[in-house]
Amino acid sequence: MNIFKMITNPKAYVLKAKVRIINKIRSVFFKGDKVLCDICSWKGARFFDGHCPKCNSLPRTRLIPFALKHFKLTKNTSKVLHIAPNLNEYHYFKNNVTNISNYDRLNIKQKPQINIIQDLTNTSLDSLQYDLAVAWHVLEHITEDVKAISEVYRLLKPGGKFLVSVPIFPIGNFKTFEDASIAYEDYERIHGHYDHCRSCGLDYFQRFKSVGFQSDELLIKDVNKKDINFYGLRTDHVVWCFTK
Repeated sequence: MNIFKMITNPKAYVLKAKVRIINKIRSVFFKGDKVLCDICSWKGARFFDGHCPKCNSLPRTRLIPFALKHFKLTKNTSKVLHIAPNLNEYHYFKNNVTNISNYDRLNIKQKPQINIIQDLTNTSLDSLQYDLAVAWHVLEHITEDVKAISEVYRLLKPGGKFLVSVPIFPIGNFKTFEDASIAYEDYERIHGHYDHCRSCGLDYFQRFKSVGFQSDELLIKDVNKKDINFYGLRTDHVVWCFTK
């Protein structure tokens, strides 16, 4: 128990504890065969507001294993660079993608699951070393995203893959919008999140092509409805698999 957090923010602490207890109960009493969380392997009757009751994964996180299988990226990916993974993403790769010999996790800030603390727009890492890079709902937070994309291109081996998803805002938006003059306090109103510096559109893949990547796209709205329901995905999500 974290006594400091409980004392400094007792309401938030109690709320989180309540959610954990409810999820624990749901994970036991709602077991079944209607849905599968590919992150923690929980099988149940349903998800709850999109959340897995066992690991609390969201649809966007459960999309990672689905996309890895769709693009056939579970083989020949011995060296992986995972950019700013959350704990669920990290645990999935560590526990399920068994052919990885080197799994680096890069973030600009220190977190328990991170082993490389660097700025993705300008790293000191050696070129041509990774088979696969993954950036999951990350690039919309990076102001100089094209520099970050170019850096990943440098780090990948020839033929290497870059698996990317960003939130499309508003849903169905075709054209990416950003304006450097927008104040940070207005990000949530304009971009849908307090820390998103742009509203990504379905044309966002063009930034990767400008760097030299070839592009392949997965629109979840085109996926079999049975799979969408079974894996708890969202139809407004999109994944790109870029090849160097």
